[in-house]
Amino acid sequence: MRLRREKIDDLSFKILSELKKNPDVVIRGKEENVLYEIKTIITKDLEREDKLEDEVRDLLQKHMKQIYRDDISYIELVRKAKKQLARERGLVL
Repeated sequence: MRLRREKIDDLSFKILSELKKNPDVVIRGKEENVLYEIKTIITKDLEREDKLEDEVRDLLQKHMKQIYRDDISYIELVRKAKKQLARERGLVL
């Protein structure tokens, strides 16, 4: 995960604060529970992205000879493959 736990906590608190400011949003239940759910959603999303990156690296590892032979940028291939897999799975990066 690219974000430390403290950063996720801070981001979650900021999201909750902004939601509370919005008159169209009604927070039901305890704020602590809502904050916990926000943190959980962010953490799971980051974990899904990490898993996706691992899959991309595994996939590209199988084609390393061709990548080197054709002088293709590995980093650019990772970005493109990650976008493609995310699109196929309906994930937003």
